[in-house]
Amino acid sequence: MPRFEHGYKRAISEVIESSIAAIILSVFVSQGVLDQSWLLYFKLLNMLVSIFLILVVPYWGTGYLIGWLFGLWILSQSGLVGFWDFVFYFGIPLVVLVGRIIKEFELEII
Repeated sequence: MPRFEHGYKRAISEVIESSIAAIILSVFVSQGVLDQSWLLYFKLLNMLVSIFLILVVPYWGTGYLIGWLFGLWILSQSGLVGFWDFVFYFGIPLVVLVGRIIKEFELEII
């Protein structure tokens, strides 16, 4: 089962990979190799991937989820993740984590 270090590595690799892809795409568009519409396609694909990410977050293990949050927090401190991206990609997993903690305490009380 994936643990903390796997979630941490995934957060780091996803941000770096998407940043590299965005830079390459921007260079190709600015050089005229690709049409401007490719930027729109990239943004639409990014939105679709974000929706799928939201759908799978509840199935991540708790350690993996904490690793993801930690990795994303480090990247946001370094300036690689923008404010609204941070709010979106940190907020939803945090809500899932808090829900798990509340659910665990409710089971212990009952």
